[in-house]
Parts: sequence; C-alpha cells; structure tokens
Amino acid sequence: MDSLSFAVVSTFTVALLHTAIPSHWLCFVAVAKAQGWRRRQVLAVAALAGVVHVVMTVTFGVVARVLGRQILSEQAFERGAGFILMALGASYLVFHFANAGHHHASDAARRVPDRWAIGGLVMAVTISPCTAAIPFLVAAAGHGVVGVLLVSGVLLVTTVGMMMLLVGLTSLGAERLQFRHFDRYEKLILGLLLAGLGAGVLLLGGGHSHA
Repeated sequence: MDSLSFAVVSTFTVALLHTAIPSHWLCFVAVAKAQGWRRRQVLAVAALAGVVHVVMTVTFGVVARVLGRQILSEQAFERGAGFILMALGASYLVFHFANAGHHHASDAARRVPDRWAIGGLVMAVTISPCTAAIPFLVAAAGHGVVGVLLVSGVLLVTTVGMMMLLVGLTSLGAERLQFRHFDRYEKLILGLLLAGLGAGVLLLGGGHSHA
C-alpha cells in the first residue's frame, strides 16, 4: 500500500470514529426535538455543520503543511467546543426557568430562536476539527492537489454521511417515542443534556492534556 492509499484509508477510519462522538450528532437530535424541527430540517443543519467542519479541518491541514506545524493544540479546539455546547445548554435552561410559570405561552415564545440554535450547533462542531485527520492531509499534500482533493473528499463524504445517518436514525427513534412530560420539561432536559455534553468534552480534553 502506497502512502496516498494509506492516507485515504486512515482518513476514512479516523473520520468514522471521530463523527461517532455524541457531541457531533446527539445534540442535533435533542435541539431539533425542542425546536420542533422536521427531520429534513435537522438533517440539513447536520449536513451544513458537517461541511463546515470538514472545510475547517482541511484549512488547518493546509496551513499546517505550509507552516510546518500545527497552530493550536487539539485540547484548545475541544475546550472551545465544550464551552459552546455549555453556553447553548445554558440558554435553554434560561428559557425554561423564564417560562416556568407560563404554561400557556406560545410555542415560539418558549423556544430559543432558530438562528441561535443553528449557530450554536454549527459552531460547536466547526470549532472542533478532526485534528487526527490533519497528518494524513499533510501527507496527501506530498502527492499534489489530486492527493489533497482525494483525502478531503473521503473526509467530507464520511463525516457528512455518518452525521446524517446517526442524526436521521436517532431522530426517527425520537419521533416514535412518546414522552408524557417531555413537552413541559424539554428545555430543562435539553439544557442539562447539552451542558453535560459540553462538560464531558471539557473533562475528556483536560484528561488528554495531562496524559
């Protein structure tokens, strides 16, 4: 197996494992449930986040190739994503407690604005590029533009495809489950879930930094 083939196979494997991280798909399903999005809407948001995520990863790979070093550590990206998820979770908690005594408020009044939700989700994924794939992008650059495009294409298809698969299947399951008290406490549950995911990212990132 030549170096380019190795880079392609390795990128596919890394992207598959990286996208399986809950912070890359579970938050989309949870937010979609709270926002009342249809499945195709949340899939579109997930696809957008996946594309921007890959563009960011490739950009850092190209910069690393040009400068000969990585600009920021993986832990710095993870902390940024963790803080964004926690901030998004906090916004849902604020909405829950602000409307706790207003059960007859309209659905729109009890929801976080869609642009906040979409922006938070996209940013949380974008700011955490697949740093494990960057060395393979750098290696592919040795084969010219064709090598970079090939590895980037594999990264794009695998990342977006895996995200949409996980989001789609989980959304389908969530639609079939009926939660009697979820409507009343959905913002509280979602806020705690997102804050928990963010805290988990921070704790895991901190653990890696001390390894």
